[in-house]
Amino acid sequence: MLLYGSIAVFTLLAAGLVALNLTQGPRLTTAQMNVQTSVERAGQRLLLQANEVIAPVSDAQVSVSPAATVKTTTNQTSIQVEFGSVLAYNTTYTVTATGVRSASQNATSTFTYSFTTPDAVVSYLVPGSTTGVGAAGGAATDDRIVRASLTGETSDTVFSAPEIRRFTTIGSKLVVATPDTDGYDLLDIVSPDGSAAPIPVQLAGPGTVTGLASSVKSNLFGYTYRAAPSPFYPTSADQLYIYDTTLGQAYSIPVTGPDHELLDVKSWAFLPGTTSLVVQRPDGALFLVDALGLLDGSSAAVQVGAVDDMLGFLPNTKSLVTASGGSAATIDFAQPGTPVTAPFALAGAAVGAANGASTLLPEPLDSTGAVVAPGPGATSLQKVDGTGSETLFSAPAGTTIIRYCLSANGRYAVAEAADAATATATVPTTAVPTAAAPTIAATTTTYIPLDDPTASRTVTGSQPDWCSAG
Repeated sequence: MLLYGSIAVFTLLAAGLVALNLTQGPRLTTAQMNVQTSVERAGQRLLLQANEVIAPVSDAQVSVSPAATVKTTTNQTSIQVEFGSVLAYNTTYTVTATGVRSASQNATSTFTYSFTTPDAVVSYLVPGSTTGVGAAGGAATDDRIVRASLTGETSDTVFSAPEIRRFTTIGSKLVVATPDTDGYDLLDIVSPDGSAAPIPVQLAGPGTVTGLASSVKSNLFGYTYRAAPSPFYPTSADQLYIYDTTLGQAYSIPVTGPDHELLDVKSWAFLPGTTSLVVQRPDGALFLVDALGLLDGSSAAVQVGAVDDMLGFLPNTKSLVTASGGSAATIDFAQPGTPVTAPFALAGAAVGAANGASTLLPEPLDSTGAVVAPGPGATSLQKVDGTGSETLFSAPAGTTIIRYCLSANGRYAVAEAADAATATATVPTTAVPTAAAPTIAATTTTYIPLDDPTASRTVTGSQPDWCSAG
């Protein structure tokens, strides 16, 4: 009897388990996603792994909070959710897939997964102070490069010196220009954590670093250099050099034209996500240069046209917007071979001077033709599209916008404002023009979320690294 009773119990248990399996839908076992790249570029993928083979899941079954466009693909036991846009910094997203059904029976379930994107970290230059020095007994303070959380309250000084003229970031390192005792520039690669000694960059003799920018993805930085005046020979125009940080202490490589002579440079920019750069000569001629080809001598610059001005790259693309004769065009470098040029409508924004003193050209915002451009007198920053304009930022009274750009992911505008009477340099776009070192006294930098300009953050400082590091 005991044996029959045990068999009956096990039979009931087995029947219960079968019934449970028939009424219980698939289960979510694991999820995989690179959250760091989700704030850097569109098209990042979340993989939801089920415990069994599942029926296809449609886009309509998947929702995201906060809202984000997605494309869904089902492959046997997994659901792949591809995000159509760059995600916001420091935000918790919840992805929900409803009606997930087993391929072998009709029971359904809901998959829910949440993840938090990383915060943005920004760097900027804070001026030192000489207030009270001398008879008052005060002490001068150094210029400082500060690294801070964009949405939080934390900030740290990562480098300081009596005078810092320029800097850019490249990964965890800094490239910093400081003056020597004769007033000419020194350029050093610095590890803020002290893990390595500074690496001096050998310049082509005494002179001034007039522009500095980096390409994080390719571990390259570039700088324009102007030789010190000499009574024996004429001073050359600004010339461009590239440095590969993966080589350790190495020589800078001069950027040369098709004739292998040094290029005089008006403006230049790294081609996003590559080891190439686009260089404009003062006469407007435009060149595509492969930095690695220069390093090993395998290739030279190739002329790709002539333009009046480089306005910057459309976020998340390899399309450079240029201006010529009052109209704009894109030059698309995405495919090998000859780049494709096409007209580009700037949504009614004027291509030309924003004020009487300097030229601030519009910075492309997205492929729809919306732009971020200074308002009259360069005292405001506006988003202009086919429906009108929206003021993103108004400079404090008595100041003017001397630099502006977009973050690499296109979600933020950055505006640097300085005292109108003392502002000495204008850096109009993500393309790097050559200019004297900008004044950093009484300067503020404001980071403006394009989807919510009211949530902007202003810091006391200049030279935001988002405008020099891509």
